[in-house]
Amino acid sequence: MHHTFFSVRFRGLRILCAFILSFAAPSAWAVTLMPGGAPYLSAGVGVFNLVGAVDDGGYNHTPAEFDAEYQSGYRLYGIGYVLGLLANTDGGVDGYGGLYADIALTPRWILTPEAAVSGYSQGNSKDMGSTFLFRLELGLAYQMDNGGRLGLKIAHLSNADIYPLNPGENELLVTYSFPLR
Repeated sequence: MHHTFFSVRFRGLRILCAFILSFAAPSAWAVTLMPGGAPYLSAGVGVFNLVGAVDDGGYNHTPAEFDAEYQSGYRLYGIGYVLGLLANTDGGVDGYGGLYADIALTPRWILTPEAAVSGYSQGNSKDMGSTFLFRLELGLAYQMDNGGRLGLKIAHLSNADIYPLNPGENELLVTYSFPLR
């Protein structure tokens, strides 16, 4: 069964996105695409398959997920590369690489969209329909005086309907990122 982000099934995720973005709404007119700077290493913990979309095998639960991510400090026109690895407690593992940007909504609030391609190993986890997947993320973090960032990240992982089976999955993670310089 195929569900899009705008279907009724994802209503809760859309509400969560609106809630996260509402923190920055008053100052959204002063957004700034951040130039290059320190690279960041991020660790996150959260849930895999947040909205419980069922695959053809009946997989329908939300195991814990752990994520580690490197964001390059080098950026071209504000866009840098990202490398990451996530694993869930059902044995699913996903390695990904792609592009990201840091957008300063205020001097303290940083919005980070990401787009990546990935390689997925199912383990005893959800059947995603293929090994080759696409990943979209949106993170919002509070940057502290030491440069560390505490944030929330939502992500979607799917094969973009290039294979017959595409249940997709959504994640919600609490993250902490620290500068490597």
